[in-house]
Amino acid sequence: MAVFRRPELEKDNPIAPQMYVGPRRRYALKRAAATLQGVPQESVTEVMQRLTAAAERFVAAVPPARQSTQERKTLLETIALAHKSLAEASREES
Repeated sequence: MAVFRRPELEKDNPIAPQMYVGPRRRYALKRAAATLQGVPQESVTEVMQRLTAAAERFVAAVPPARQSTQERKTLLETIALAHKSLAEASREES
């Protein structure tokens, strides 16, 4: 019985550092990229607003724990900074 080794799946392999992506997955990624090319690009402000809203939902959904207090505090400070930057950007545009 022959054992087929796939070096692309072995950990820390310098010969093939990227994970194997089969033809079905590769074609699916190409199709997804082709459909996104027709979609208009969002502005940086819109992306920041969506990212900030997602971060707020995440912070609200995750219960505070002793281990994650510092990470939660950092995330909340970053959200506040993003809101401040978005407010300044909207003032500059108008």
